[in-house]
Amino acid sequence: MKAFRTLNHLAVLGALWGVSGCEINSSDTKVQWMPDMADGPTVKAQEDFLDPPDNVISAVGILYPKTPEEAEKVLTNPLPSSELALKKGEHLYTTFCTVCHGPDAKGGGSIVDVFPRPPDITVSTYKSRADGFFFHRITFGSALMPSYGHAISPDERWAIVHYLRTLQK
Repeated sequence: MKAFRTLNHLAVLGALWGVSGCEINSSDTKVQWMPDMADGPTVKAQEDFLDPPDNVISAVGILYPKTPEEAEKVLTNPLPSSELALKKGEHLYTTFCTVCHGPDAKGGGSIVDVFPRPPDITVSTYKSRADGFFFHRITFGSALMPSYGHAISPDERWAIVHYLRTLQK
């Protein structure tokens, strides 16, 4: 009888020990026998799916100039302006930029009621800026603008710049 009670105590302690190691973290990818779409991760255009690994040094800060003014002098658009590039740039602009800058790049996006109004990119001040300036702004962001260097490839950023030039005309 005493051995049975000891065995019961060990079983209860083992179960408690096993349960105490469980941790619920909604950001972890779940391993399931039958995956369910409702449990799958969802990604919005302005969000990352995964956080970068620990101790990673971003190549973005190493590969590009540090200021928009420096980028304006150094960077030129290597992507040829074509119908395909403009269509791709329009799609990406609609996905990432229209929310703030509006469909016509005049700063009338849907966030104007909640956040400060973004600048009108079609004015002469921005028309005179070189392509490298806009590439740098898309890559690193600015005071209120988030950076998209992690989410948009360099070719896609250049395509956005091509499309932005059509909006400035």
